Amino acid sequence: MGGQTLKELYVVLFEGKVRERESKREVKDRLKVHFNMDKAGIDRLFSGHRTIIFRSEDRSKTDDFAKRFADTGALCRIEVHYEEEPDTQSASRERSDATAENQAEDTPWEADKPASQDNESPLLPIWQAYVGPRGEWYASKFKLFARNGRTAFIPSWNWGAFLFGIVWLIYRKMYGLAFLFFGISAAGIVIPGGSLAVSFFFGAFANFIYFLHVKKKVATIISASDHIDPTQAMENTGGVNPIPKVLALFLIMMGVMALFGSYFFDLASVAPQIN
Repeated sequence: MGGQTLKELYVVLFEGKVRERESKREVKDRLKVHFNMDKAGIDRLFSGHRTIIFRSEDRSKTDDFAKRFADTGALCRIEVHYEEEPDTQSASRERSDATAENQAEDTPWEADKPASQDNESPLLPIWQAYVGPRGEWYASKFKLFARNGRTAFIPSWNWGAFLFGIVWLIYRKMYGLAFLFFGISAAGIVIPGGSLAVSFFFGAFANFIYFLHVKKKVATIISASDHIDPTQAMENTGGVNPIPKVLALFLIMMGVMALFGSYFFDLASVAPQIN
C-alpha cells in the first residue's frame, strides 16, 4: 500500500438514546457527575446526532469506557474504524498527536479515569453530605444500594428506626412518611403483634427508604442547580431536625391523631342509639 499501514481504532458512539424505562433527566444528571460534564456538553450529546465520545487503539480501554458510560443509563455502541498511517516512526508520532487532538474535541471526559471502587456511585459523597450527622454510616449503607448505576435493595438494619419509628422519621425530615407510618402503626395495634411486626419491618427497610428519599432530594437539587443555590438547598432540606423541633412536631402529630381518634370514638358510641 505504498508505505501505508492501517491502524485499527475502537470508537464508542452515542446518538442521544437512553435505556428503556430510564429518565433522560436522570441519565443526564449521572453523566454530569460521572464525567464532570457541563450543561453545554450534555446538550450537545443529546442533540440527536451521532457522536464519537471515545476512541482508542486499546480495546480493553474502549470496553471499560463504554461500560462506565452505559452504567449511567445511556445507550452506546462500539465500532471498529481503520485509518491509514505512514509506516515511519516520526509520522506515527504525528498521527498519534492528531488523533489525541481529535479525541480531545470529540470526548469531553478523561479517557483513563479509573472506575469507582466497588462500582460505587459518584454521588455518594453528596448523599453523605446531605445526610449530615452519621453521614459516613449511612453512606456505607447507600453504597450497597447503588452500584453500577442501578438501585437495588440490600438487607440492613436501623435500630433508631426500629425503636423510635415516627420520631426517627421526623428527625430525618421525612414528614410525609411520618404521617404514613403513624397510620400504619395505628392499624397494626388492632392486630395482635401487629405493632411489633411493623417495627421490625421498618427497622429492616428504613435505611433503603431513607436512601430513596436522599437520592430523590439530591437529584432535585442537581437538576435545579442553575436556578437555586445548591449549598443553601442542601442546608435547608438535608441534615436533621434539632431535638426540640422533633419533639414539638411529634406532640403536634399525636394531638391531631388523638383529636381524630376521639371524634371516631364518639361516633361509635352514638351509633347504637341511632339504631
